[in-house]
Amino acid sequence: MTDNKKQTMQFLFGDRELILMVADLLAAPVDVIVNPANGGLSHGGGVAGQIADQGGDVIQNESDQFIKEHGVLESGMVAFTSAGHLPYDAVIHAVGPKMGEGDEQRKIQQAVSRSLQLCDMHDWKSIAFPAISSGIFGVPVETSARAFFRAITSFWDARMDIPPEKVIICLTEKNFQPFFKAFQDESQLSSHKNEMPVSKPVSYNPVAEAELPVGVVELSEEDISGLEDDEMDDWFK
Repeated sequence: MTDNKKQTMQFLFGDRELILMVADLLAAPVDVIVNPANGGLSHGGGVAGQIADQGGDVIQNESDQFIKEHGVLESGMVAFTSAGHLPYDAVIHAVGPKMGEGDEQRKIQQAVSRSLQLCDMHDWKSIAFPAISSGIFGVPVETSARAFFRAITSFWDARMDIPPEKVIICLTEKNFQPFFKAFQDESQLSSHKNEMPVSKPVSYNPVAEAELPVGVVELSEEDISGLEDDEMDDWFK
């Protein structure tokens, strides 16, 4: 039998929580969730298909309207739509890279950083991610994990007084241990003043349903670099 306590790990960063857990993204108790989208925002299968199915036609309809107005998104970019029937303030659609296109870790970092920036812009206090690009896009789990660790800790290093206050990364049983091991390795390499100790599992409360119109955040490389500390700047150049 699987020990669930070993499948939920909490890292503390000041008063911020970064949680790795084996969990269903669509059951995450947060303000917004992140959909691992393709550039055309066509939510036909996998997690994207589940989000579209459970959220209703509004998610795909708003996504189609966005693409019609703005064009296809490149890897590392994000947009958001309302959440339809899902109990979230919005769904952020983050376009991760496919393995082999190059700069995979940097592009995942961009997608994560831009998603966090959207939380700041709209005062979303908590956010849940899947392991972007680690599924059918074929990027190694360890690469995705390193990107998440660097993007989140760098964002909080630069802006400790803004949302989000809680980040949950929803993982499968298969990728939980390699993801966690990559986080441990990155934490040991990090020179952050507030080292992130592992704590006990935590419990949550559901959030209320809300809707927002479609939107997008387009940050330049300079914008993203401005969120990083000096040690991380080279990852975004």
